[in-house]
Amino acid sequence: MLQSVNPSNSNTCTFGPGLQYYWDRLTDTEKRMRLDEEGLFSLTLERVALEIANKTSGDLVVDAFCGAGGSAIGFARTGKKVIAIDAHSERLDMAKYNAALFNVSDNVEFICGDCLQIMPGLSPDTIFLDPPWGGTDYNEIERFRLSDFMPDGTKLLKVAISITNSVVIRLPKNFDLAELDTLERQYRVEKNLFNGNFMHYCAYFE
Repeated sequence: MLQSVNPSNSNTCTFGPGLQYYWDRLTDTEKRMRLDEEGLFSLTLERVALEIANKTSGDLVVDAFCGAGGSAIGFARTGKKVIAIDAHSERLDMAKYNAALFNVSDNVEFICGDCLQIMPGLSPDTIFLDPPWGGTDYNEIERFRLSDFMPDGTKLLKVAISITNSVVIRLPKNFDLAELDTLERQYRVEKNLFNGNFMHYCAYFE
């Protein structure tokens, strides 16, 4: 169900108590974003999105799984041009609305479709990958692997690396980092923190 924030009671999660934890992390502006339940728990938070954007090289970035637009907005706010792709038109509509909320619509081009089919026709400086982790139950997996992404993370990374030398992928905190060595490419891994808490990794192939 697509909703925007109920401004009359911003302390109460629009989607019920089960997602209150994710709601409480949002800034006042993020609480005005247009989201659904998946968009809420998978949203790259404003502060984290800006941190990733500032560490990402290049002027033109492809956000291959833009979702509700958190990461794409972060890239755009740092002055980058963004091609935001999502296979779901409803979620892409959320991202368009949210980009306008942050006044960065002019920096983002939105494309609906399969990123594996679209990316080979593009020439970005960097590709940002944040494929679905399987919902809030992802942390029940002891060691998250590339094959646990949807679609398969190895395939995604190989396609992205064939297009540009600069690829960034967001990884859950229970990810088996040794999996990245199978790609035989140099990379660095950084932890993303929020209020001092470990949120997830980002791996930068450059």
